[in-house]
Amino acid sequence: MTRDEFEYLHSLIEDDIKKENTNYREAIGTRERLVITLRYLITGTTYTALSKSYRIGRSALSEIIPVVCESLWIKLQPKVMKLPTEPEWKVIAKDFYDLWNFNNCLGAIDGKHVVIFSPRKSGSQYFNYKKTFSIVLLAIADAHGRFIMIDVGFTDSNFYNVLQNNGLRLPADEPLYEGGLPQPYVFIGNCAFPLMTHLLKPYPDHERLDKDQLIFNYRLSRARRMVESAFGMLVHKWRIFFRPLDVKISTAKKIVKAACVLHNYVLQNEIEKAPSQSVFSDNMSRNYSEVSEQNSADFEDGFFVREYFMEYFNSVGTVSWQNNRVQNVLDSDRITHNLH
Repeated sequence: MTRDEFEYLHSLIEDDIKKENTNYREAIGTRERLVITLRYLITGTTYTALSKSYRIGRSALSEIIPVVCESLWIKLQPKVMKLPTEPEWKVIAKDFYDLWNFNNCLGAIDGKHVVIFSPRKSGSQYFNYKKTFSIVLLAIADAHGRFIMIDVGFTDSNFYNVLQNNGLRLPADEPLYEGGLPQPYVFIGNCAFPLMTHLLKPYPDHERLDKDQLIFNYRLSRARRMVESAFGMLVHKWRIFFRPLDVKISTAKKIVKAACVLHNYVLQNEIEKAPSQSVFSDNMSRNYSEVSEQNSADFEDGFFVREYFMEYFNSVGTVSWQNNRVQNVLDSDRITHNLH
């Protein structure tokens, strides 16, 4: 973050975090409040270490950091993570096609467990399948790894209800190629998510899939990895996520939301400096344990949409390297099977 970028952040939140001097002491300055919060998020240090570094009491820090985080979310979210308009959705879809060869894609969706210390008297409410306590960050990322929207705490019904009722203002169906049938714009997720008209996921159980289905899975996973890359960049830029959050649940949610908009703010500035660059390593998959119920008619529509995309990726929409990638998977599976 450059000095100018820092000063811009400060100008956004200065009035919200400012405190008045009193007859007994001078208030901590707004720039120092922002610096303290950014250092906390970037280094992942503790309140105790910050208290010693800045000679500020832990009680003051526990008041400063949540307030600054909340203000960063309120001021930055409308600028770097607002709900896209229909033309903006189409720009996102064009980026997915240009960078990752996936047509009509509006975003990659996944969830991340943000580890916390067990809250008092919470029982098993925040206990997850990884045997840790966590809050869940559900996120949709664009083709550059920026978050389009997030939900901290994961009330899954909100996203799916809005998606089914077109509350996201999605563009009208368009063909994947000239002369083709109109197809819906879609989000893409892993196998834990429901198959819907506007939400595609891979075919399950790769050992029983034919080559065409494997190619679809490869093409979808190649584009879907952007949300994984977004989580990876988030954690490595804001190292507070390297350790369990030892704060109240309300503060933990503010920290996650602030880190997400700061992630977008920093990444957007990087993209503007080097707009032609988008470099990510081939990824990994992340299991996600929460699955939402869905309407059976919507599932049926999603099934036919996925079949159409599969046929497209194996005909008009083929890319030169996909057969070699899938053949490598088949050869590897065959060798493993022979060894057993």
